[in-house]
Amino acid sequence: MRVNSKSVAFAVMAVVLMVLVGFGSVRFVLPTGIFVAPWAGIISLAVLLSAGAGWAFLTTVIALIIMFVLGTAGWVAIIDVLLTVTPLAWLIGWQLPRDQDVTHQQLIFLGLVAGLLQLVLIEGGLAVAGWLFDGQGATAWVFVQLGFFTSILTALLYAVLTPLLAIAARWLWQRWVTPADNNDSDNSDK
Repeated sequence: MRVNSKSVAFAVMAVVLMVLVGFGSVRFVLPTGIFVAPWAGIISLAVLLSAGAGWAFLTTVIALIIMFVLGTAGWVAIIDVLLTVTPLAWLIGWQLPRDQDVTHQQLIFLGLVAGLLQLVLIEGGLAVAGWLFDGQGATAWVFVQLGFFTSILTALLYAVLTPLLAIAARWLWQRWVTPADNNDSDNSDK
């Protein structure tokens, strides 16, 4: 994880975008409070696929803390985003050598995996929240039903937007941040 002013600016832009997306995400009311769909995680995945796991975890944690303080993310959304970024970071690190970029087909596959993870994690988190509400399975089922359409919408958005935003973020990282790294190393050799 190389640190220079442009990579820090890239991370700050990602954090700001995540917080702004948190304000614009779909909300619906549960008996325990308001649930905000974790759409900001798409930006975390774009950072993961462009800048690497270190920058992705840094921007994700900072943005989620800010979103929690501002009230635009609850514990279900925070756990959901972290449990989506972590397996995909592991999958990318396990499958690809360090110097190889993710291909477009792999981006589409990772987008589908992210969408499925979102569907399972949101519905699972809502079931747990419903069960914790009064300890009954019927309440957990009601929570799952209340969040079903938002879960489907979020899963579809992750599946479609993750590859597209990752391509844009990778283009920005390679055109803006990486040349700065190359110039710094060229200047240090002289």
